[in-house]
Amino acid sequence: MRPAPRLAGFTLLELLVATSISLILAGLLLAIVNHTLGLWQRQRGSVDTAAQARLVLDYLERDLQGALHRDDGGSWLAVDIHDTPAALGSHAWLVQPGMKPGGAESLRLLADSVATARFGLSGCCLRFIASPSEAADAWALPAVVSYQIARRPVTGEVSADNRAEVRYRLYRTAVTPQVTFANGYDLRATAYTTSSGRPAADRSAAAVTAPAKVEALADNVVDFGVWLHVRKADGSLRRTFPQAAATLTHTAPRDEGFATVADVMVRILTEAGATELAAMEQGRLARPTEHATDAAWWWAVVERHSQVFTRRIQIMGGGL
Repeated sequence: MRPAPRLAGFTLLELLVATSISLILAGLLLAIVNHTLGLWQRQRGSVDTAAQARLVLDYLERDLQGALHRDDGGSWLAVDIHDTPAALGSHAWLVQPGMKPGGAESLRLLADSVATARFGLSGCCLRFIASPSEAADAWALPAVVSYQIARRPVTGEVSADNRAEVRYRLYRTAVTPQVTFANGYDLRATAYTTSSGRPAADRSAAAVTAPAKVEALADNVVDFGVWLHVRKADGSLRRTFPQAAATLTHTAPRDEGFATVADVMVRILTEAGATELAAMEQGRLARPTEHATDAAWWWAVVERHSQVFTRRIQIMGGGL
């Protein structure tokens, strides 16, 4: 009598070996996918920040090239750096614990170059009078232009009760020539230095201090700065701002003349970096032990997820 044929199949050992190999292959595939996705996200973040930087620097170049001044005792160009939270309320910042730090970590004005400098808690609040091409019929009429960072919710009111994500944005305000004429050509005038602490109306004088919501030029700008120079008789440059490590204000032409060259910089976070920074500032992340202070941790996150862009701009508007 012939024995019954043996049914084909896998032993338990063979199944375990096959399962182990499948898990190893799946793990390798997942690692490859994660690496590829991370590379794509970093590349996209780099492209996005470069596009925003190009927009910002193009606007700055166009505006600064048309900057004007008159030796009348007024301030036709002004720079301020606010390194304590107290002054930022009037600029319509959402001031909260854990945000960008002031002090030594953020204030490094006299670095090797403008690219490696840090411009305090607020970054530079830059204002000047120029002939911006806001409208075809206003080309030659002087108007106040300002650039500054503000930390605000992306939607809704500037309030701690607003649950919207908070971001650092660079704002550009070009006050209308009519409003500029009515309030005068001195950037230290009261109309240009006061606000209600809320975002101002579009293109009003108060928007020089507290820019309107619609004036946002670029997202995730965590530092913005400028070095100003005058050209000497031999063609070399002499820096007029900043002149010292603690130089937080500058007005021209009163202080060291009116600049003829500006070096400008912007530091822009990737969207992934902005998300991590928001989580850190909202207290949803714990400070790693390798960072001795919250300020050092804040800058470590920013430097890991941001790029710095610079441009040298010739100021050709001249005097009136």
